[in-house]
Amino acid sequence: MKRAKKQKLFNLGIFFLAFVLMSYLFVFPYHYKVSFTTKQPPGVVFDHLRAWPEFDQTDTAQVVNQDMVLYSRLVQNIDHPDGALSVDWSIKRHGDSTTRVEGRFSATNEALKEKIRLPFGQSFVPSSSITLTQSLAQGLIEKSKNFKTHSISDTLTAPLFCAYVPVHTKEGTKAQGMLRQISTVMHYIKDNKIPLKGDPFITISHWNPMTQDLSFDFCFPIDSLTTRPTDPEVRFKTLAPRRYLKAIFNGNYRLSQQGWYTLLDYAQSNGIKLGAEIIEIYRNDPHEGGDSMQWVAELLMPVEH
Repeated sequence: MKRAKKQKLFNLGIFFLAFVLMSYLFVFPYHYKVSFTTKQPPGVVFDHLRAWPEFDQTDTAQVVNQDMVLYSRLVQNIDHPDGALSVDWSIKRHGDSTTRVEGRFSATNEALKEKIRLPFGQSFVPSSSITLTQSLAQGLIEKSKNFKTHSISDTLTAPLFCAYVPVHTKEGTKAQGMLRQISTVMHYIKDNKIPLKGDPFITISHWNPMTQDLSFDFCFPIDSLTTRPTDPEVRFKTLAPRRYLKAIFNGNYRLSQQGWYTLLDYAQSNGIKLGAEIIEIYRNDPHEGGDSMQWVAELLMPVEH
């Protein structure tokens, strides 16, 4: 009787080990998991990971974006010298002040063989996954030193009249788009001796966060009563008073979209519904140089009632 019971327990043990082994080899969806936390909001992290193929294409790793869920998930293929990899990134808010980033790495060639090698320390996946994630996390730290978004508040703007030129570009080339058009509107203002009534700003009429397509008006405030000769490129409009969620951004203005993600994260955490149009007001002239961390831009997103 005891022998039969031992045999039964032995068989159950073998079955359990076989079940675990089969699950590990054929069901478990990845080879290795690496995670880190950051103080940056999910949007900044997502934008950093999405830009990986652009800023870190080296001889050691070629990265291609495959699939994404805005601000929360990103799948990438990595052509690594030691072997091809796929990584599925998960980005989640962790408490009020940190974001948890988790990367699930898988070998895409000879996946089963790599899983067998893994427990014996012979797979390339763990070391490659750790090295790549450390590089990304360090890059995010270095990038974060170049901008700061703070002092979020609720504000009501005054009516504002401006001369402007429309710009169509990508999110990451917003500054270049402004540089291409600034001479058009400034020549018009100077040639017609029109005094400026404040700092330049942009009003973003279209932003597709998935494709990063951007359309905005590059505006210069002037007096609405000023005589305005017609021009084929320069247009005019009035911004009506409106309630906005405002943040102060310090850093180079080409990075100011990082502040949008902070405003979006703040609104989501506080149950605030925001509209689509974004305003950026530039309080410093980049042509004067200096420490960009001393530059100030006011970022405004409309609050929907």
